Amino acid sequence: MKIKNNILKIVLVNLLALGFIACDDNKSSTNIKSEKKVKLPKPEWDTRLANVEQNTGKWYQLADNDEIAARNIAIIYRDELKNYKKAIKWYLYANSININADNLFGLALTYDDLKDYDNAIKYYKESFNLKYKEETINNLSLLYKKNLKDYKNAAIWYKKGIKRESIYSIKGMANLYHNNLKDDVKASAYLLNLIAYKEFEKEKTLKYLKEKWKLSNETIKKGYELQLTMPGLPKRYKGKLGLDE
Repeated sequence: MKIKNNILKIVLVNLLALGFIACDDNKSSTNIKSEKKVKLPKPEWDTRLANVEQNTGKWYQLADNDEIAARNIAIIYRDELKNYKKAIKWYLYANSININADNLFGLALTYDDLKDYDNAIKYYKESFNLKYKEETINNLSLLYKKNLKDYKNAAIWYKKGIKRESIYSIKGMANLYHNNLKDDVKASAYLLNLIAYKEFEKEKTLKYLKEKWKLSNETIKKGYELQLTMPGLPKRYKGKLGLDE
């Protein structure tokens, strides 16, 4: 009986120890979560703001708890004063009040202006993960294409826009294939696909392909046939081209 009692005591002690460890783990995880929600200190008032926008004084007062007011100040720093470091500080402060796709997009734009492309990409992606915005895809695709010459990732992001029927992404993909990848069959396939959307007329699109891009009827026909079967297109133009007439 003594042996059994001792075993029971050992088991109980171990269970209690595990319970304390679990409590400590819960406390530490709670601390981690709370740290993520900690609001940053509000940046100091800058008298130059009032010289640019009369509402900045009001925004500054509201910015104690108003992310939009804080973001407005960040926009003034970025667009008007061209003080990108302070713009970043205010965007981060706004985002510490409330994590928001617009705050993250503003950060991405500012880092893009600074040619800090790693951070620009980081915040464009974080913004996109919170909310779809056509401008986010356009900016990120252009960053990859023009600044980094990373055509693979540019195409990946254009495709995300194409899935949502973004005509800007379709045009961007067409230009990517024509100007950078030198594949005019695919380029014409994407451009011809635009005719499936109301914003684009067949005659004007064909004229652009022939006169601006100097493409032959044969290349245009191949592009037309490709866009009929090419994966990833929400719509397809199935009408006649009239090139033989």
